[in-house]
Amino acid sequence: MPLPVIYLFTDFGVQGPYLGQMESVLLASNQDIRVVNLMSDAPFANPRGAAYLLAALSRYLPEHAVVVAVVDPGVGSARKALCLHVGRRWYVAPDNGLLSVLSAAAGDCSLWEIDSSLMPAVSASFHGRDVFAPVAGMIAQGQVPQMQPMRREAMVGASWPSDLEEVIYIDGFGNAMTGICASRVGDFQAVEVAGQVLRRATTFSSVAAGELFCYVNSIGLIEIALNRGSAAEALQLRIGHAVHVSCQ
Repeated sequence: MPLPVIYLFTDFGVQGPYLGQMESVLLASNQDIRVVNLMSDAPFANPRGAAYLLAALSRYLPEHAVVVAVVDPGVGSARKALCLHVGRRWYVAPDNGLLSVLSAAAGDCSLWEIDSSLMPAVSASFHGRDVFAPVAGMIAQGQVPQMQPMRREAMVGASWPSDLEEVIYIDGFGNAMTGICASRVGDFQAVEVAGQVLRRATTFSSVAAGELFCYVNSIGLIEIALNRGSAAEALQLRIGHAVHVSCQ
C-alpha cells in the first residue's frame, strides 16, 4: 500500500529555503513519501484567517492525507504542538487556532498534544522543519509519535465562530476570499464591503467587464471579485477587512 501524501500548508512563500528544508526532512525519513505544496501563501502570521482557509481546502483532500500546517508567529514560545485526526486525515500544526475550525466542524475527531521535547535538535525558530515535518513523516509511515490526548475545548480558537465575516485571502488576480462558507448562510443575495453593496453573480462571465460582484468560489467560500480587474485594488481591500452578508 502506498504511503499517504503529505500536504504542506504554510505562509512561507515559495522563495527561500523553508519549503525545501521541510521537504528534505520528509524525504529523509522515507524516499517514497510524496509531498504536495497545498498552499505556501496562507495569510501571513495570521492563524485565525488561515484556519478558515485550511478548513475549506481540506474538503478536497483525499482520504488518508497528512497535512502539515505551519502559520506560526508564536514559534519558540510556550504554545503547544498539536496532532488532529479528522475522519481518515491527519493534521499537524501549532496550537494557535489553525486547527480549530476543522476541529469544530468535525463530528468525530481526536486531538493530541505532541511532546516536542523528545524531538532531537529542535531550533527555536523553525518548528515546521524540526517538529511538525518529522511527526507527519512518522504518521505517514504508520508510526505513533510521542503525544498525549487533549480536549478540543482546550485548544486555542475553540470558541471561534464557524464563519469569519472578513477577507481572509487575496489571490494573485485581486480576488478576495472571505471566511464565510456559502452553504451555511442560505440564499444570500449580496455582500457589503468597503462601503459598497455587491450583488451576487454565478461567475465572472455573468457580469459586465469592470463590474464588481460576489460569488461562491470553487472551494465553497464567498468571494469578492471584479470582472477583468482586481477587486482588492478597486476597493482597497486587505486581509481582515470586514464583510457582511445580505440575504435580501
